[in-house]
Amino acid sequence: MAENTLALISFVLTLMVFSYLLGDLPLIRHLYRIAVYLLIGTSAAFTLIVGYEYLLLPFWQDVQNPATSWTALGNQADLLLFVTALLFAALLLLKPVTRLGWLTNSILAVVVVMGAAVGVVGALRGTLLPLLEATARLPALDADLGSLLESLLVLLGTLTALFSFHYQANASGDGRRYGLSKAFRTIGKAFVVTALGAIYASTILSSLTILTERIAFLFQYGA
Repeated sequence: MAENTLALISFVLTLMVFSYLLGDLPLIRHLYRIAVYLLIGTSAAFTLIVGYEYLLLPFWQDVQNPATSWTALGNQADLLLFVTALLFAALLLLKPVTRLGWLTNSILAVVVVMGAAVGVVGALRGTLLPLLEATARLPALDADLGSLLESLLVLLGTLTALFSFHYQANASGDGRRYGLSKAFRTIGKAFVVTALGAIYASTILSSLTILTERIAFLFQYGA
């Protein structure tokens, strides 16, 4: 019974999302918006529940663990971190209070800066540094021609793509050097456009896969 109810709800929500294809018609346009609101609300509720069960609750249980001495440095640090996080959350909830706007803005600035720092470190360790390492790792000269050409192509694409974001004015009057820079930028832009096209094509294929799965679900449910 529960499985049939969930299937029926999924069927109705799928039709509500597909109602967007009918355009801005009376009554029809509200179906898509309701589906979006439900998605946002359930996503926020799911995030809140997961954050409480897997972050706040285990952390608080670790602080209250009787096996850990209250005088231990680790327990005191955990307790201080927990209280600081709760204080930050309480101050962020006071955002509507005009007189405390400077305080909540300061806390928000700290959160944004820490998030940006984590994002930059993640981008460096997960993207830029591995890319540089893979670019610099050329195969041996006795390797097959395909691997050598592939590595050289990666090296050329990386260097020219980075160079394409460099702006250089023709102030020296050296037309040959300026023309060479322009050629490097053109090649780099071609690599960037190719990469963006591949990403866009991958996104379209993923969307078509999801759409096909939903249509198959509708036919299966209808049958």
